[in-house]
Amino acid sequence: MFADPQSVTYATVAKSLVAVSRGDSQSEYRLSDSGVNYKFNLGHTFSKRSRAFARLQRDSYSSDPLVPAQNILASMTATLTVDFPNFGLTSSDALALAKALRDWATDANILKLVNGET
Repeated sequence: MFADPQSVTYATVAKSLVAVSRGDSQSEYRLSDSGVNYKFNLGHTFSKRSRAFARLQRDSYSSDPLVPAQNILASMTATLTVDFPNFGLTSSDALALAKALRDWATDANILKLVNGET
């Protein structure tokens, strides 16, 4: 199991998320910080294929552009999923592929992606 708490950095500020649920195949970590909620899920499934994931969600409220006196939930999520067969490739092969994607994910490339480039 991963350590409790888990640390993530959002906009240069480290956030310490504590475990709220821990199981054999999935754990959830959370933080509520000045009206902003963070949820971090780590998990895996091993059946016909192996799949491991890390999912970070950030929820906050912002003013509704149509009714500025009201607030609406603004939620965003970033996910890393590694999916690989149970035979023919190893966890080291899965690591190499995930690292290749991580290395591609520079600030410039992520901004291009979220702004609609393909």
